Amino acid sequence: MKAGVGNLKEYAMYLFDVGGTLITFDEERRAAEYAKRAAQVRVSVSAEETQKILEALNHELAGRTTQVQLSLLPVQEQRAFWVDFWAEGFRQIGVRENDARRFANELLDPANGGNFQKVYEDVIPALDALQKRGKRLGIISNFSPNCEALLGDLGLAHYFDFFIVSGILGIEKPDPRIFQAAQRAAGREISELVYVGDSVYHDVEGAQGVGMDAILIDRANRLPDFERSRVRDLREL
Repeated sequence: MKAGVGNLKEYAMYLFDVGGTLITFDEERRAAEYAKRAAQVRVSVSAEETQKILEALNHELAGRTTQVQLSLLPVQEQRAFWVDFWAEGFRQIGVRENDARRFANELLDPANGGNFQKVYEDVIPALDALQKRGKRLGIISNFSPNCEALLGDLGLAHYFDFFIVSGILGIEKPDPRIFQAAQRAAGREISELVYVGDSVYHDVEGAQGVGMDAILIDRANRLPDFERSRVRDLREL
């Protein structure tokens, strides 16, 4: 196949991870909401200080979600996980336990902003460009069953032909079966597909384990010497 942008191989279909690849937490908005609610119980903390605390807490998140296979839990157990996680942020800025859990429940309500997710700035231009080149797009994600609805709220769902989601399928990446399910949904040879994600273990190695090519998205340039396909901006695809 001919080379794509930046001499990457060109594929018939591009499959994407969701969290850390297409969307991320809107940390600034979330920190402001934490600080505002803390003030309601006379805890004085700036949004900037709160953001530092939440960012440190977020570094633990990937390990926690992998350990419990979060997306495979029943919806109520997933919510309990997130209440505990978000309440921990309130506790770390000095809010008492009862108020911390109350505020966490409030912020998890979709009416109050729900997951506080935002779309990376390179995503929509990249998806538009791929579609203009005649490429089909799909999703493979370790995510709860509301993945398609959330992407719809963020203005992304219409780009994708299908959504292979662990919370629906009952298996998580890097299990080869989730990638095989995507190939069946695509109706293409494995050589015509490429998977794009931000995790070497779950995304790159998972896809390559079934013979599917993979591209690491590394916006922060954490792996400059990565020897396999890597981009720092999805517009490079």
